[in-house]
Amino acid sequence: MKKDASNRHKPVFLEWRKNLVMAEDSREAFERWLFIQGAGVLFGGKTGELLIMKKDLFPLPVDRYCAYAESFCASWGLCYRLLVVSEQSLKLIIYRECAVDRRLKRASKKFLHCYLRYPFGLNARRFLDEVSLRWEKTGRIPHEIGIALGYPLKDVWGFMGFRSFRCSGSCGWRIFGDPAPSMRIRARYDDARRRAEYLLKAA
Repeated sequence: MKKDASNRHKPVFLEWRKNLVMAEDSREAFERWLFIQGAGVLFGGKTGELLIMKKDLFPLPVDRYCAYAESFCASWGLCYRLLVVSEQSLKLIIYRECAVDRRLKRASKKFLHCYLRYPFGLNARRFLDEVSLRWEKTGRIPHEIGIALGYPLKDVWGFMGFRSFRCSGSCGWRIFGDPAPSMRIRARYDDARRRAEYLLKAA
């Protein structure tokens, strides 16, 4: 992340840290974890981040996880959606609503509506509602969630077999076709995480 981007987010970071110091220990621990896990969204231009948490990670009741996630997202201008709750874990996504909306507009209508049978008129919330329903029903993650996670669309469609690109590597997700754009995006996300780790250590 460039220095000017870091400076742009510094006032928000300082306000978030100030409020967190006065919070109970469980909230502070969870929000610090969210800050690192969601760094790509906060600082790297990532559309969203899928978080899969074992229920004993901190541990907290589900409603407390949701309350803390809502508090964190409010501080940073993000949204969150609890997708699936199982006996062992919670799956939730933190995301920038306008960014997911833009990605959905760019996504192939043929793939989304004809192949995957998503309803027309999708926006971020309706899309994630449908992802949640399908995940709950099948017990398997719908791979099209990659649209909301900032993966290159060529990689999302290639992974799902909708494009004839050959797999050309992996960088946290499988790459299809030209690897260079995907690697640049991954480097940006990794840099954002390093920035987040630095900010917490320096605070």
